[in-house]
Amino acid sequence: MRRSERALRALCRKTVKGLDLDLPLDVTQLCDRYGERRGRPIRLIAHPLPTGVPNGLWLAAADADYFFHQANTSRLHRDQIVIHEFGHLIAGHQILGEVSAEGLAALTNDESDAALRRTCYSDDREWEAEMLASMILAWAEEAGTRVGSTASHDELRGLQRLLGGHRGWL
Repeated sequence: MRRSERALRALCRKTVKGLDLDLPLDVTQLCDRYGERRGRPIRLIAHPLPTGVPNGLWLAAADADYFFHQANTSRLHRDQIVIHEFGHLIAGHQILGEVSAEGLAALTNDESDAALRRTCYSDDREWEAEMLASMILAWAEEAGTRVGSTASHDELRGLQRLLGGHRGWL
């Protein structure tokens, strides 16, 4: 069952709040900080995904979560793919059982292509992941409009946050 936009906003706010993210938003930093918070890393892996499968995929392994994203794309598109997969993760949409990193590595190209083709989410889950991704990107855009880039100096960085530049809708 699809969650309301209000419920997704609350989930997104809870997830992103306190991650101390820099502006402009860096998806690697987002994944690293969230992984640190929950004690389980998120690994981003560029892979030339075959035709007929999504541009990204989240797999939960025993040691980490893996976000596979299309290797042959622009940085902007890669960021959108990764944030979409991040939306699936924070919404709890994992549809595959946990696999080991060794199991992932042992798959042949044909086996991995077949596994990717079997993975799909319901329309409700895709909508939720896309809404969460849109909310994160909108927050980053709004906060970036106010702040520009995050100051590299710690005291200036703290002042930016104190003045509310990174809050956006958070």
